[in-house]
Amino acid sequence: MDHHLTPARSYDMEKNNSVHPRQSTTEQVPKGSQILSTSSPLPSDSVATDAFLGRLGGAQRFSLPSTSTTTPSTPADALRDPPWSSILSFSDFRNPRLWKLALIEGVGTATQVFLSGVLGVAVLPTATETSVGAVFPVAIASIVQIFQISLFIYAAGPITGAHFNPLITMGTFAARLSSLPRTILYVILQCLGAIVGAYLVRAALGLSPISLHVVPGCYIDSGLVAPAEAFAFESVMCFVQLFLAFGLGLDPRNGTAFGPSLAPILIGLSSALTLFVSSFARLGYLGTSLNPARCLGFMAAGERFTYHWVHWVGPIMASTVNGVLYWLVPPYKTGSS
Repeated sequence: MDHHLTPARSYDMEKNNSVHPRQSTTEQVPKGSQILSTSSPLPSDSVATDAFLGRLGGAQRFSLPSTSTTTPSTPADALRDPPWSSILSFSDFRNPRLWKLALIEGVGTATQVFLSGVLGVAVLPTATETSVGAVFPVAIASIVQIFQISLFIYAAGPITGAHFNPLITMGTFAARLSSLPRTILYVILQCLGAIVGAYLVRAALGLSPISLHVVPGCYIDSGLVAPAEAFAFESVMCFVQLFLAFGLGLDPRNGTAFGPSLAPILIGLSSALTLFVSSFARLGYLGTSLNPARCLGFMAAGERFTYHWVHWVGPIMASTVNGVLYWLVPPYKTGSS
């Protein structure tokens, strides 16, 4: 049985075929299956895997060449180096599979928010109970962050791209790796999922709204931190996260260096790095959010939205800058470009 992606020629096909010999068959792929191949017949039990440029950790290896034959159901962000006209087209809104993928993004985001919320409530009090202060709870959160981000990418990368974060989704859109319809649907469902996850934390732990006023990564003391300072800090740290995530898991020039097996771990490490570094830099600033949907969820459940605009404007700015830098040296251009 053939369980690998087909002939996008985005990785070593000869090696894969030697390990998993292709069976001769005349069976057609069931209607509705999404397979990377646009031409070769496959057995009916072949794994359905979407071609998506913005698959986190995939380094665009699970995408189609720009010269591939397409159908009306082929997503705009399945082909490498797509034009802005395709990325901005609303046609993908008519693709029911994209709506299903967005739903999975929402469920995954809810799960991540629930896990981080339960952990935050558990470790936050230790900041005043140990001799090292906030270093201990932040270190614990950073270690957990490595596993959480990595495992979620492994689990959902082949399905949705494993964003679970508007920062990543907006970043891929700015770099033309995610279509506008996918970006809109993903961000909306990520936000809804985050709100559900935060309310589940309240329900599971029996918390009142005031108990979620101080959440690491989402709390800014307006009496100690000026708006301009919060915006600058959030923008820079979000840019650092995007810069690392793109270089480690989305840039095809690193595809053979890391691959989909190692990249999720490196992305988890980069997320832990930014989390740890940002948690001690400023009194009254409990670390950068890195995920605006997560903060939206906890602020909705905590009924407090102080400085929440920072958690969105910062990532938007970071996504724009990262997108510009990414395409200054396009991965599929040669020569003087």
